[in-house]
Amino acid sequence: MSVPIDKTLDEVRTDLFSRISDAQSNGYLPQLLNLNKGVVRGLIEIWAWGLWQMYQFMVVVFKQLFPTLATGTWLDLHCSQVGVTRQVATRAVGMVSFSRLEAAGNVNIPMGTVVRTKPDGAGTMQRFLTVTAVILPEGALSVLSEVKAQDYGREANVTAGMISEIITPVAGIDSVTNAVDWLATEAVDNETDDALRQRYILAWKNINGSTKYAYESWARSVTGVVSARIMDRHPRGMGTVDVIIRGSAGVPSADLIAQVDAVVQASRPINDDVLVRGPVPVPVDVIAELVLASGTPSLILAEAESRVRAMFANPPVLDDVTPVYVGDDLTLDRFVLVMMAVSGVKEIIFADPVETVVVPADGLAVLAGVTLSYSFASEA
Repeated sequence: MSVPIDKTLDEVRTDLFSRISDAQSNGYLPQLLNLNKGVVRGLIEIWAWGLWQMYQFMVVVFKQLFPTLATGTWLDLHCSQVGVTRQVATRAVGMVSFSRLEAAGNVNIPMGTVVRTKPDGAGTMQRFLTVTAVILPEGALSVLSEVKAQDYGREANVTAGMISEIITPVAGIDSVTNAVDWLATEAVDNETDDALRQRYILAWKNINGSTKYAYESWARSVTGVVSARIMDRHPRGMGTVDVIIRGSAGVPSADLIAQVDAVVQASRPINDDVLVRGPVPVPVDVIAELVLASGTPSLILAEAESRVRAMFANPPVLDDVTPVYVGDDLTLDRFVLVMMAVSGVKEIIFADPVETVVVPADGLAVLAGVTLSYSFASEA
């Protein structure tokens, strides 16, 4: 959007010269001025630059007057007028499983034990610390332990099997992993201007308190809710409304659903029968062989896996990878598009899935695991 008050430095300078010329024509100046060089021209240039800076400042301020254009603190001020505040980053909390090969003796896993993911395609690792000490009892091969991400932000919402390295040595423990439903509390980033602006608009749409926009506004007011789909055409019979939420890690945790339910139940019209739930999870295992024309296999596999996992992240983590949304079917072409973007990949042979994964309208494809292998093409 162009702003009417925006002017370039040349335009400001031209306006000044025109004004000076008018003043000379009216006899307001004692003599004609030399505007090519000299003290007067220098003062005019300084004044023109100062005026131009004022115009630039007005352009910035003018845009901040409108919520649809405002950014940063200015947008926060607009939102405060309708009771909406920017959501801040949180840390992921969940359960990992420590395992051993022989069930002999008790093993103490201390509080603060550090585990992490393997480096992704960008070389980034996510570290987690155990919240309390746990004991792997004699006769048992595994035990669950609560962990919290070291850093804030949604990148810690890793998918199944990504937490696989033990950084703090624990005698008697051989491995660690995280299951599909390992997250208890999803991590979120600081809310973006775009997301906050959407909630500002929803705050105006929910004024009458009985539309789908009202339900969406209530649901998205809870930190951790990325999106909400409102099924308001009597999904379970007359007078029923289903609020399907998606968390920053995909399928929301029970804790997040409970938080949203508390907000919605306190705000809903008295005659509405409301059910807050997550989408129906559709587990997807990706097992494929990448046929390589060239390159370093370990780097190619890491980047390909990172891109596959980005398909199941929302908000998007890669600019050229569109995440799956509620109700999206998963075609093989979609996987091919994502992995063929990795330099050196010539062909992809799928073992699973072998056909389109059909997802119901209220379902969400959830990554259960990624297993990628490689071979080199006979003719590169």
